[in-house]
Amino acid sequence: MITLSHVIGHESSVRTLRRAVAAERLHHALLFHGPEGVGKRTTALAVAAALLCREPSRPEGDACGRCPSCSRVDKGIHPDVQYVTLEKTVIPIDAIRALRQEAGYRPFEGGGRVFLIDPADRLSHEAQNALLKTLEEPASSSRIILITARPAHLLPTTRSRCQALPFGTLPPERLARHLEEEGALEPAQALRAARLSGGRIGVARGMDLGHIDELRDALVGLLHLLIEDVPRHQVLEQAALLGEDTEEIEERLEVLTSLVRDMMVLSSGASPELVLSADRLDDLARLAARVSPAPQTFVRMMDRLRVARVDLDRSVNRKLLAETLLLDMAEAARPRSLTRAGRS
Repeated sequence: MITLSHVIGHESSVRTLRRAVAAERLHHALLFHGPEGVGKRTTALAVAAALLCREPSRPEGDACGRCPSCSRVDKGIHPDVQYVTLEKTVIPIDAIRALRQEAGYRPFEGGGRVFLIDPADRLSHEAQNALLKTLEEPASSSRIILITARPAHLLPTTRSRCQALPFGTLPPERLARHLEEEGALEPAQALRAARLSGGRIGVARGMDLGHIDELRDALVGLLHLLIEDVPRHQVLEQAALLGEDTEEIEERLEVLTSLVRDMMVLSSGASPELVLSADRLDDLARLAARVSPAPQTFVRMMDRLRVARVDLDRSVNRKLLAETLLLDMAEAARPRSLTRAGRS
């Protein structure tokens, strides 16, 4: 199992956690925030194991990783570790009411109780308000860890009652070395996965590079179309490329965002070493050269993508979302003369 001493990256947050566990002064409510796939969930489970480990000779402020308690945490069957997550699209108030009741009970095994709420940004406002009393007046034996990639979506009253710890991405070279050491990928593939994942270890580990290649080829073709002088109906016909269900669309929006980001890097004259899709450098450079030269062009395109990702979380009409996004990106990318021609 992963213990705090084996967490990759996040050195400052891990040091803070280990010191607090060793001194038995861990804050009753923690907020782990950072991008998806960087290790927040893994670290939260490592904290739970450290709090519940019963091995006397364990490392200071950490779990031993071998005792029966650690094994049960690793397998997800420890009775004093509870995981609160989505029911459809939100974490409902009933789940928090149940948590409040459970948090008042004595631990089953005497080491304390740990509640993980993930993703915490999907707590409804009513659920967050119901959680406040537990955050303000926690049971001495209970710890609550909120995990989120969108801390701004939490109410200020929720955030203010937690100790916030940041989790970031890894430099691609460091992540690639780690993937090689795990034996999962050859050096060239490891570096590609590290770059394409944006330094997110969880994403890199599960990445299907063949699938990503096919997806990027399709989306590069889509970007070519968006900056051409074609009628609106031809742009709308491409909406199906963004997928049908939320998971598909989210994946494609992420890849599309990385491609536009790379075009922006190349257009700015920055080093090609900063390009995430380095194996598509020539295609992206040609695309970037054909986009409207106005300095705010890529900013507008990235903004359209950001809005689409927010709207996807709100469960709006997915087909309408895809169509609106493509028309907006075409509008942003094309020179004014082409935009007027496309409308006529």
